[in-house]
Amino acid sequence: MNSRALITMMALAIGLAALTGCSDNSNELQRLVCEVESVNEGSPLISAARDQDGVIPIDNVSVVFRARPLTNNIYVPNDGAYSSFIITSYDLIWSSTDPHAPAGLADFNITSGLVSVQVPINDKAEVFVLIAPAEMKTADWFGGAAPFSASAQLIFKGHVSGTDHEVDILGGLTVNFIDVIVE
Repeated sequence: MNSRALITMMALAIGLAALTGCSDNSNELQRLVCEVESVNEGSPLISAARDQDGVIPIDNVSVVFRARPLTNNIYVPNDGAYSSFIITSYDLIWSSTDPHAPAGLADFNITSGLVSVQVPINDKAEVFVLIAPAEMKTADWFGGAAPFSASAQLIFKGHVSGTDHEVDILGGLTVNFIDVIVE
């Protein structure tokens, strides 16, 4: 195959990838793949404006990650290069179809929230992330509002150790907002 034909085929492949929405930040294109195993142990979060004593709770949830080789045919030594996945930040995007959800909910999206966790190959690691800060709980629309539900989409950013190629790892949970939580 001559070089002109090779260049033409490469250009077509790149164009096709752009049209189909393929991106280079896919987690499944790495030798080591990191996945969200669970968020809040698989349960929805109940977020209250205040507790029975009037204290404003701040909501953090547990996120458990698992790292694995892309396929069974790839051998990655446990203590070698590319043997862990490092997560450095996350974005949180609120959405809701609940008619009681306030328009101001999206004002509390989180961009580049800091987190630091290293997930070894064939192992798990846990980190806690902020979901509902005190500023959200003191917003005019929160206290006294009708209960509503929303989805919190989590997009974690990270890279395989030994590289700086950042990829996205998706997760999320349902959050049920109420005025007061009583034990």
